[in-house]
Amino acid sequence: MGEHPTTDEDFHRLVDSIYESALDVAAMPAALDLFSRYTCTVSPRYLIWDKLAGHARLGVTPHGCFTGGASLPERLPGMLDRACQGAGTALPDAAALCCGGAATAATDAAALACTELEQGIRLVENAEVCVLMSGTNAGSISAGQRERRLSHVMPHWVRAARMQQRNFELSGLASLGLAGLDTLDFGVMVLQADLRVRYANSWAEALVQADSHLSLQDGVLRAHSDTLQAVLRKLLDGAMRGRGADAASGSWMHITSGGQPVPIIVTPLVSRQPVEGPWQLPAAMLLLGNSESRSVLDAGVLTSLFGLSRKESIIAIRLAAGETLNEIAEREFLSPHTVRVHIRDTLRKTGTHRQSELVRLLHLLPGVNLERAGMTSAVRPRAQRPRAA
Repeated sequence: MGEHPTTDEDFHRLVDSIYESALDVAAMPAALDLFSRYTCTVSPRYLIWDKLAGHARLGVTPHGCFTGGASLPERLPGMLDRACQGAGTALPDAAALCCGGAATAATDAAALACTELEQGIRLVENAEVCVLMSGTNAGSISAGQRERRLSHVMPHWVRAARMQQRNFELSGLASLGLAGLDTLDFGVMVLQADLRVRYANSWAEALVQADSHLSLQDGVLRAHSDTLQAVLRKLLDGAMRGRGADAASGSWMHITSGGQPVPIIVTPLVSRQPVEGPWQLPAAMLLLGNSESRSVLDAGVLTSLFGLSRKESIIAIRLAAGETLNEIAEREFLSPHTVRVHIRDTLRKTGTHRQSELVRLLHLLPGVNLERAGMTSAVRPRAQRPRAA
């Protein structure tokens, strides 16, 4: 392994590497390599074990990272799963040799002895995961010297593991939130005051790409007409002024290059945190309406909530989508009188008294596309409007 670093500079470089690895998993092998040389630990291993699923989420050695349970030895998952069920349960020696996953009860990290590291320790443990670390004593330095180095380094590994866990949780929540925004059938953008786009969901990106009046250049939303550019800046200024109760929402009806009307709404976007970080810049949310959207309710939701028949649910769905009584009768191949009877029964079952009350109620419920409501076979295609040359 060559000469072992012993200077303060080597220690601080190791600590920097440990905290860098908390933010970037790709940096963990290098951190473990420095740790190995500083503490004379052979083959240090770092493992995040999923206690609920019974497999590894992440395993790291100085030679690289692996994720999931596929890379673990065949017998290891069961042994690790049993060991992580209760504090103080040690894994068999074979587990420590093949993956370094042996665990003992976590104690004060500053007082960890080298024997505890060799057996494996829990850096973090909760109801969902164990973060385990282990290695083998190389014996090239005295036991006392190695123990002192470990007592200096291990508290940093514990804190870094907690940071990493929190970062993983926040990243996962952010990914789920962004995925949810991509399912919406209207555009969502988060803009800074200079029109720099911090986020855009898939519908917003598609609309901008299809509209020759708008573009994203180097991450900045730009309007190709001075009038629209001035409107966007005015809306943003109004939404960001005061960034609190004094800030105002604004709207504008934009006509795309294809002649499609798209309502634009800009609203303040203020963090719920009482103290905003110094890196957080003022931002506002821009909503781009979808005039072609047929987003309505799911018929199954209405059936389970109010006991409506399928025909009553579909008629209620069409009312919520803005169709008139005659349009519903035509699309559902019913007489207007039959549609009125279904609406009357729907009002009674939902506890509403007028169609406007029913529509308001339905708009508060979860929405999906008409296709998911099973109505496409009965819907006649609408005539396409000719585009201007």
